[in-house]
Amino acid sequence: MIPQPSTRPKLRAKTPQPPRWKKRLVLIVFVTINLFLVGAIIGLFALSPASFADRRPAVIAALFSPTPSDTPTVTQTDTQEPSSTPIETETNTPTEDGSEKPPPDTPTNSPTPTTLPDYLITSLPTPDTVERKLHVPILMYHYISVPPADADIYRKDLSIAPETFEEQMEWLDDNDYEPVTLYDLMIALNTGRKHLPDKPIVLTFDDGYVDNYENAFPILQEHDFVGTFFILTDVTDRSDPGYMTWEMLTEMSRAGMDIEVHGREHFDMANRDYDWLLFHLLGPAQTIEANLGYQPRFLAYPSGSYDEAVIAVAREVGYWGALTTYHGAQQDKASPFELQRIRIPGDWSIATFASIVTDT
Repeated sequence: MIPQPSTRPKLRAKTPQPPRWKKRLVLIVFVTINLFLVGAIIGLFALSPASFADRRPAVIAALFSPTPSDTPTVTQTDTQEPSSTPIETETNTPTEDGSEKPPPDTPTNSPTPTTLPDYLITSLPTPDTVERKLHVPILMYHYISVPPADADIYRKDLSIAPETFEEQMEWLDDNDYEPVTLYDLMIALNTGRKHLPDKPIVLTFDDGYVDNYENAFPILQEHDFVGTFFILTDVTDRSDPGYMTWEMLTEMSRAGMDIEVHGREHFDMANRDYDWLLFHLLGPAQTIEANLGYQPRFLAYPSGSYDEAVIAVAREVGYWGALTTYHGAQQDKASPFELQRIRIPGDWSIATFASIVTDT
């Protein structure tokens, strides 16, 4: 008889299984390690300089996108006329007795928002909601010296003899004009809390020529006037002949003069890419801060050349405003990077100077 196969199931040896708590421990360790690795990768990317461009505001990124831009370039000339705009749009509110009271944001005896000098304020006070235009002439000077006999037409045109400059400052003093800084102007435009004198004026000097220290500076001190000097920082660093040194600028700054940015070199700023503008706008501000101890907040466009990209980068790196070469004296809160100026040529008589300053 043939034996039949057994129908009993075969017994198999069981593989020992780890306790359940060990499985949970392995899972927790695995998840923790993966979360740490993902966080490390994200942190390295966020700190990478290459990611800076991706973290710029959208308006900045759009200005420097590879696609062609149809943003118009603004190239100024000294003969352009300002557009006709109302001088000031602030209005006073009548009280019950028929008198007028100032708007709520402009109290009669409002103090300055800070006890620090204006140029040490780290950020622009928050603008109010008032549309505001102020009539403040900003005079533009270059050389304060007699040009050499072989000077070209540009040198002659941009030169004011020291005695002529002295005469102009005496006229301003005698006619109750009071020079203020661009910080005074910008705080007044944005908040109304900086009360300007009855006849404010801003005195600016472009390029940083040594005669500004030798001739303009003593005359300004004599009249207790403040001046604003826009310098080229690479030129100053090299101690180029004919330009002020850091020692001179330090003395002037300590005496109350305002030193601001004209650029690294006298290069047109329009039609430049983002990296170029960052180098030529942020760098000079850092150089002035390193030498004079404060961050400058104003820019004078070299040759009056700028476009919307210049304004965007200047605003991004901390400037409060910029000066053009457009002729005029109506300063608009809505256009802080297009402040108007009056260029003073070398052949004006005192009568011409007086009429232009008075009537512009």
